[in-house]
Amino acid sequence: MRTGVRALFFLLAGVLPVACRPETAPEELAVTPSVIQADAALDSYRVEVASNTRWTLSTEDGWVIPDRTSGHDDATVTLRVQENRYTAPRTAVLLFRTGGGIEAAVTLNQAGKAGGEDIPDEPVIRVGSYNLRMSTLDKTGENAWAVRKDRLKQSVLDAAFDIFGLQEVSSEAQAWLSAEFSGQYGFKFFSPYAQNGSGDRAQGIGYRKSAFTLSDWHFFWATDTPDVMSANDTGSSGTYKRGGCCAVLTHKATGIKVFLMNNHGCLDGESNRRAAHVYPEMEKRYNPDGLPSFFVGDMNAGSSSDEGSVYMTYASYWKDSFSVLDVSRRNGCTGTYNAYSYPSGKSRIDYVFFRGDRVAPQSYTCSNRLYGGLYASDHFPLWAEMKIKK
Repeated sequence: MRTGVRALFFLLAGVLPVACRPETAPEELAVTPSVIQADAALDSYRVEVASNTRWTLSTEDGWVIPDRTSGHDDATVTLRVQENRYTAPRTAVLLFRTGGGIEAAVTLNQAGKAGGEDIPDEPVIRVGSYNLRMSTLDKTGENAWAVRKDRLKQSVLDAAFDIFGLQEVSSEAQAWLSAEFSGQYGFKFFSPYAQNGSGDRAQGIGYRKSAFTLSDWHFFWATDTPDVMSANDTGSSGTYKRGGCCAVLTHKATGIKVFLMNNHGCLDGESNRRAAHVYPEMEKRYNPDGLPSFFVGDMNAGSSSDEGSVYMTYASYWKDSFSVLDVSRRNGCTGTYNAYSYPSGKSRIDYVFFRGDRVAPQSYTCSNRLYGGLYASDHFPLWAEMKIKK
C-alpha cells in the first residue's frame, strides 16, 4: 500500500466511527389546545400531544378523567369531563411531563350550571374506613384476591367515600387501587415495616380528588418512641409492627380543612391497650390548630366501656359516631368484622370517631352488601355523613 493511501485509510478509520455516532435529539413536548372552555354538561374533549419521547399525564381534579395517563411520541388524549352541578365555574389543570422534566399544561375551565346548586357553606362529607384484607392471605377459592377484587372494587364504588382510611393494603393492592380508581381517588400509604413508611403491609388514606386535596402528611409507630420503627404488637397471634398515619384535607369548594387519622390496631389485647394513648397524643401533635378531627380504622377492639380499655381511651378524646347517633340514623349492620361468614357482622371493631364543635354527624352506615352472595372483604365498609359547620 502506498504511503499516502495508507495514511488516508487510517485517517478515515479513526474519523468515520465518530462521524457516524447518532446524536440524541432533545426532548420535545407540546399540547394543543392549551386552554379548553368546557360546558357544564357531561362531555368529552380531545388534546393533541406532539412529542418525540415518553410522557406522563397527571391531574388532581377527579372530575376530569383522561383515557390514558402516559404515552409516547404523538398521540391523542380524550378527556371525559363530568357534569358540574353547581352554579359556580371550576378549573382543572392537566400536567404533561417527559422523563427529562419538560412540561406542558392544559387548563380546562368548566362553566357553572344555569339553575344549578349553590356550593354549600356547610358541606356534608362522607368519612369512612375499610379493611381490604391483605391480598396475599387467601390463595385459592372464592375469596382469593384474583377472584374477589372485582367485588372489592364495586364495594368501594358503592360506598362512595369522600375521605377514608384503609387497612391491610399490600403492595399489589396499592398498585391496584391507584390504577382502578385513578379518576376518582387519590391515595397515600404508610407501611409500618419500613422506617421511611414505604412498602408492603400498609395502611393509608384515600380522598375524592374532585372534592379534596391532601397535605401535611405524617406517620408514626404506636409506641413511646413514635418516630422510630418497632415491633410493638407481640402475643400468641404473632409479632407485628403497628402505627398510624394522618393528613390535613382541604375541601376544594369551601376551603374548609379537616384532619383525618387512620389506625390499624394491635391484635394482641394488652399490646393494643398499651398503644392506645399514642393516637390522641399524635392528634395533638399533628393537629395543633384544632381542625375538625376524624379518627378511623380497624382498631381490633370492641366497644367496652371499662375504664382503661382501648375503646374508652379513644372515646374519651373523640366521639364514636355510631354511639352518638339515634338508632333511626344508623343503617346497615352493627358488626363490622364478618370473617367471610357472618352476613350481619360478627363484632364491631372498626370505627369512625370525630372531634370538634364544628362536626355534626348526620348518619352512620355499615354496609353488609354481598355481591352474588359473596363478601368483598372480611370487614364491611363503614362511613358517617358529617356536616362541617361554620
